[in-house]
Amino acid sequence: MVLAVILLAAVAAPLLGAWGAGIYAALGWVCHQRPERSWQLAGKSLAVCVRCLGLYLGALAGVVAGGKFWRGAALGMVAAMGADWLLETLGWVGARPWWRFGIGLAVGALVVPVLWSEQREQPIRRME
Repeated sequence: MVLAVILLAAVAAPLLGAWGAGIYAALGWVCHQRPERSWQLAGKSLAVCVRCLGLYLGALAGVVAGGKFWRGAALGMVAAMGADWLLETLGWVGARPWWRFGIGLAVGALVVPVLWSEQREQPIRRME
């Protein structure tokens, strides 16, 4: 499964030396990889920030759990992610790693399974 491979690579990159450099480069296309917003392993940042780590982990959990779509919850979490980004960008709040991870986890679990099911041309199951 692609999501599991991405997660494993992102976490293993700090331990892989020269091999890890390719992982950082590949995941750098989708993540800023700022050290102050990333968790550390063996003294090096993971290959994705905490929010992206949450997105990937949430997406994997959502796909494995069956990809149910709750429109209100998904839209609410996407709005929360946008608001969090705006507040940090404006400097009104500092980086809060566990908060960023949690929002990413929720958005990944609620939104990505819908995209995954559409990609596989399966009907979307909605629960209102």
